[in-house]
Amino acid sequence: MFAIKLENISKDFDDPNGKRVLALKDVSMEISPGEFFVIAGPSGSGKSTLLRIMSGLEKKYTGEVMVHQDHSRISFVFQQFALLPWLTVFKNVELGLVAQGIPKAKRKEKVMKELSEFGLADFADSYPRELSGGMRQRVGVARALVNDPKIVFMDEPFSELDSFTAQGLRKDLLELWRARHPTIVMVTHVVEDAVELADRIAVFTPQPGTIKKIVQNNLPRPRDTRSSDFYRLEDELYELIKP
Repeated sequence: MFAIKLENISKDFDDPNGKRVLALKDVSMEISPGEFFVIAGPSGSGKSTLLRIMSGLEKKYTGEVMVHQDHSRISFVFQQFALLPWLTVFKNVELGLVAQGIPKAKRKEKVMKELSEFGLADFADSYPRELSGGMRQRVGVARALVNDPKIVFMDEPFSELDSFTAQGLRKDLLELWRARHPTIVMVTHVVEDAVELADRIAVFTPQPGTIKKIVQNNLPRPRDTRSSDFYRLEDELYELIKP
C-alpha cells in the first residue's frame, strides 16, 4: 500500500525572458504510509515544485499524482513560517479547526495540547512579531499537526533557523512523528538533515529535476550524528548531489 504514488510527473514554465524551461522530468516514485521521506538535491532542481504538486498546491503539470484515500488529510509547513501577523499564536494554530467546523471547546483543547507539545503554551496570546524565528516556525509546525494529518509536507522547514534552534525543532519533530506516525515528505538541501531524519532520500539531479537515486537510510534511531556510519552516508549523498 502507498500513501503517495507519482507517475511520470513533468513540469515546465516560462521564465521572465519568455523562454520555456523544463523544471521536472518524468518523476516516478512511491512513498509508504508512515514513512519519513526526504527529497534532496541542488538548488533549482524542482524539489519544492514537486512538493507543491504532490500537495495539490500546484495544478499545472503532466503525469499523475495518486494519494491513497486513507491519507487524504494533509498539511503543509512552509519555509518562511506563513503565519497571519494579525492573529495570535492561538488563532493561527486554530485556523484549520475553524474551517472544519470543530466546536469551540474542542478547538481550544486541541490547540492548547499542540502548543504545549512545542513549548508554546505561554505564548498563546502573543502575535508572530513578538516571537523569535524558531518560535514562529514551531507555531507553523503546530498549525500543521493540530489537524491530525495523515501526510505532512515540509518545504525546507529549518532553513530560516540558526543551527541550535533547528536542532531542537528536528528533535521535537522526530518525537511527534514517532508518536503519531504521519507520512512526512520533506524537501531540504542540507545533507545532514536528510541523514538524521529520513527513512529514504530521493536525490534529484540539477534542472530538469528527476530522480538520480533513492537511498535507503538504515541507520538505527536515535541517530548518532557524529558516528562514522553517519558521515559515510553524508559523503555518499554529497557525491550524488554535487554537479
